[in-house]
Amino acid sequence: MKDKEGYLTVFLSLILTVMVSLCLTLLLGVRENTRCMEIECVTDIAMNSILAEYHRELLKQYNLFFIDTSYGTAGASFQNTAEHLREYIDKNMSGEKVFLSIIYRDPLKLKLDGLEITEVSAASDDGGAVLRRQAVDVMYQRVGISYLEQIQNWLLIVQEYELDSRDVFAEQKEASAALEEWNGNMVTTEGAEQQITIKNPAEKVTSVWEAGVLNFVVGKVSELSTAGILAESCLSARELLTGTGINPTLSFADGWWEQLIFQEYIMAYTGHYTEQKEESCLKYQTEYILSGKDSDIENLKNVVYTILAIRAAANLVYLLSDKEKMQMAEAAATIFATLLTIPEAAIVFQVLLVLTWAMAESLYDAQQLLAGGRVPLLKSKTEWHYSLEGMLDLGSDDDEAKDENGLLYEDYLRILLCFQEKKITTYRLMDIMEMDIRMTPGNQYFRMDGCIDSLKAVMQFSGRDGRVYYIERRYGY
Repeated sequence: MKDKEGYLTVFLSLILTVMVSLCLTLLLGVRENTRCMEIECVTDIAMNSILAEYHRELLKQYNLFFIDTSYGTAGASFQNTAEHLREYIDKNMSGEKVFLSIIYRDPLKLKLDGLEITEVSAASDDGGAVLRRQAVDVMYQRVGISYLEQIQNWLLIVQEYELDSRDVFAEQKEASAALEEWNGNMVTTEGAEQQITIKNPAEKVTSVWEAGVLNFVVGKVSELSTAGILAESCLSARELLTGTGINPTLSFADGWWEQLIFQEYIMAYTGHYTEQKEESCLKYQTEYILSGKDSDIENLKNVVYTILAIRAAANLVYLLSDKEKMQMAEAAATIFATLLTIPEAAIVFQVLLVLTWAMAESLYDAQQLLAGGRVPLLKSKTEWHYSLEGMLDLGSDDDEAKDENGLLYEDYLRILLCFQEKKITTYRLMDIMEMDIRMTPGNQYFRMDGCIDSLKAVMQFSGRDGRVYYIERRYGY
């Protein structure tokens, strides 16, 4: 019997040794898993807390989620975000705010040894693609594909007839110079010599184009905005903070359709001459994006001249196709040349008259657009305004025809945006954002290149037993 009790004692000793080892292993595993879970929890909470610090005014005005790494100070830096992240992690691990913190004890004894933000996506990265991605997401459900196709059709017309590249004003000046060569020449008429004196029929239209077109096409010049900016302080003119580019986990084609959608975002969130944005630094914001000048008047003037050039080319296309108007111009040119006794100049007179007629019509078109009216890209007979006589002195004809199906001023702005490099467009949009947000309380140092929409961070933790833990997280909007 005693021998059997001895066997039992040895058996239990062996079993207990295995059981104790198993229990200790399980406890160690529990501790390790608990540590890992705590590290993941505090890291995820901290990263979400960082995202919760999105800039409220940027969201309010432009519906975009970005973290301002200046946090209201004069020094925007990605390191500021790293310090905020460290602070959140430390507070979540310390237990200082835990209920009954007096009796709270941390059995895991973890601490944060190191933290590094390895990747950030700044708004201006990749030529502004980071910002464009969010802007396109904002507008994606608002813009119909049929409307984008309509814009594309406008562009096809512009490109087919070379409306964006033909310089009618330059051609008109060449024709005027060719006509001027006869001025002062001597001719013999009925046996007597006389000097040719030519009065250029395009003089009035040319003077309007050269002297100040806004005085003609704008109703009240005195009511134009006189706002201006310091161009050197804008994002598009300074050295930028740079991150690591667009978040690689996100897909963003940034192709032609995305460009059109982004342009709709610009039209929706910026003001222009016929629809100004309240409480904005510049009143003609879309015009600034297209021109980049340091005053509203200069930006508007630049855009108006560009629209005039397109309209002049389009009007010339119509005139050349209208046999009746071409015959009228030929007849008038023949009369001019005959009266001046230089019949060989008739063709030059005709070219000059046709080019000037197209330019005069474009001035009328610009008037209509800036007054909120519509002007089609290519006109028809019923949509034409100036007669040949009315063109010569820019008078007001009685047979005004208005087209309710033409393009608005903002539609011409859309066309112009399509021909501008998207990096330039995006940077100037960010100029506008900075200007407007800096006007709000506490944001005088705001800068878009200091705003980020995603970040990747690597953290190192350690326990009292010397074990080291690493965790990597990427969070973004």
